[in-house]
Amino acid sequence: MTTSIEPQTIPPITVESGSRASFTADALDAAALCALSIRAMQAAATALAGAASAKLVSISHDVTGTSFDGGSAAVESRADRQTRTLIFMGAELSSAAGLHVRSTAIFRLDAA
Repeated sequence: MTTSIEPQTIPPITVESGSRASFTADALDAAALCALSIRAMQAAATALAGAASAKLVSISHDVTGTSFDGGSAAVESRADRQTRTLIFMGAELSSAAGLHVRSTAIFRLDAA
């Protein structure tokens, strides 16, 4: 059996604040939604890092199964804890249809 997976274009995100990002797109699968969550969390971590650079070292996604059939969606990120060298973050990606992805990540802070 051969399975063909069609690649999807990841839409750009608009960072509305340090913790909120949004996008508008046609229908997207779970992999594309996870990629958008990573981009939003990276933007939030970069804002928190100041002069340092924030590098993703670990990420986990929980996919709810709620399909994203198109429209607008938002990613709300939060810093759960920050040390001198690490940021522990969480994020939720949701739309009018409900919660799609819940993510947790660790970013390493490297001096500029």
